Amino acid sequence: MSADDVVRILAAPHFCDMTRSNFPNSLKLASIIRNDCQIRRFVHNQIIVREGEYVNSAFLVLSGVVAMLPPSDTSSESLARISKERPSTFSSVLQWLRRNKLPEVRDSVAGIPSAGSSVGDRLIEHLSEDVSKNDADTIRLIDGDIFGESAVLGRSEMTNTVVALCEVEVLEIRWQGLRDIRKRESGFKETIDNLYRERGLYYHLMSVPLFSNLSTEKIRELASVALFEVHGEFEWQKDFQKVSKQAKTEEDYNRIIESEPVIALEGDYPDGLLLVRNGFGRISRYINFGHYTMGYLSHGGMFGLEELYDAWKNGKATTLHCSFRALGYTDVIRIPTDWLEINMFSENAPETTKVALKQALMESRPTQLESNTKPVDRKLTEFLVENRLINGTASMVIDLERCVRCDDCVSACASAHDNNPRFNRHGKSFGRYMIANACMHCEDPVCMIGCPTGAIHRSPEGVVKITDSACIGCSTCANNCPYDNIRMVEIRDASGNVFAEPNGKPIIKASKCDLCAETSATPACERACSHDALKRIDLKDITNLTQWIDR
Repeated sequence: MSADDVVRILAAPHFCDMTRSNFPNSLKLASIIRNDCQIRRFVHNQIIVREGEYVNSAFLVLSGVVAMLPPSDTSSESLARISKERPSTFSSVLQWLRRNKLPEVRDSVAGIPSAGSSVGDRLIEHLSEDVSKNDADTIRLIDGDIFGESAVLGRSEMTNTVVALCEVEVLEIRWQGLRDIRKRESGFKETIDNLYRERGLYYHLMSVPLFSNLSTEKIRELASVALFEVHGEFEWQKDFQKVSKQAKTEEDYNRIIESEPVIALEGDYPDGLLLVRNGFGRISRYINFGHYTMGYLSHGGMFGLEELYDAWKNGKATTLHCSFRALGYTDVIRIPTDWLEINMFSENAPETTKVALKQALMESRPTQLESNTKPVDRKLTEFLVENRLINGTASMVIDLERCVRCDDCVSACASAHDNNPRFNRHGKSFGRYMIANACMHCEDPVCMIGCPTGAIHRSPEGVVKITDSACIGCSTCANNCPYDNIRMVEIRDASGNVFAEPNGKPIIKASKCDLCAETSATPACERACSHDALKRIDLKDITNLTQWIDR
């Protein structure tokens, strides 16, 4: 960003009201703008960000008008995604032939001040139809308005597609810059936090199947009475890493469960319906002087509906059958009981509402690991929850009884990454199954917290990547990863000489699995296994997991 651009942004809405003396000399506001912000330009009907994508930035409208489309519009043919082309097979073979013979070879060691843009690498996409027509559910944003804050702060997917309605300029603020400004400007922090709660609440309610048949007016009415709650710590990995290393006995695990923030306690009367917006929650019961994990809830899950409905139907209060505790950082929306009784449970409710309620009651049980043929060992459920492995969207699961230790998976990974394997074939095990030390591309990637340059970021498709040229080797991401899936490696030149600091200390970079995002097919490790012993699995996808286990 040029010096003139920085001056312009300092005079823009929100920035012009900031007190510059709140920022220390080591991190001046102008420096944050220069290093963590970019001015982006879009034309009429061009998509800025898309519903369902992950972003690493919030956006401030500088000029023009943009439309924030309601979630349902994303199913329209006009929003059909343009698939990103992978390199051809010929290109992949050529890349393999040109690979370096030595590990971790780099042309240079220079880092760049910023990386991980939310829109910089995406394809230019336009709507096939004009969305400038009036729509009660479409929100129009003008100069000074902000969007994308909910996805950034919640480390979650975008709930809306945002489209330019004319020639538009927006300021992209990387989450590192957003974090630094919020720390020092209470007014800006309050603005962002209010948007996070209001928009996050409204659009999440629109996406809940139980409320899918409600009118816009009813959704707004519900949003006005619902409560937004946050449980747990944003940087939960620090405490988790500490206690997980100390836990060895059943008593230790009971103490861990009891230390988790309680959202609702077994035996208490339910105080409204709980909806999980972001994060994870443990469902447990107290049996024989111990806590037993019955399952878990993640984004879109609900807790307490069965008890609330039974109490209304029988005219007698019912206590909660299980406890609900936050696993890490959990956003919850609480729906008041009286609103549910009037609008959802009542005999006078529309037939479509009754159908949605019946379906929700059937699906309101917490996620448990069971297949169509037999239940999976409850201990496996506890293993996945205790180790927070349910966070992984692409975990490497290895069947140790099928694995012949040929290391073809490691060799294939190295071949796909310039002779640099990106994972270690060891990790936590449960019986015959091992979760290897390969990046799991987490739903809540806490490894990104604290990266000073934004080198580690998440692509719109959800792949957690490291921009090598932006990595300064600080090891923050490796230290933050709760699963030890990021390695710090020494880098060298083409002759094999290790790059070093002036004091002789080797220069290091972060290295991890990138799901072979730049190759022509599925992950090389999975493709190379001829014994069906390795699978990349979203550990929240119970059907996929149990089908593979029962194969």
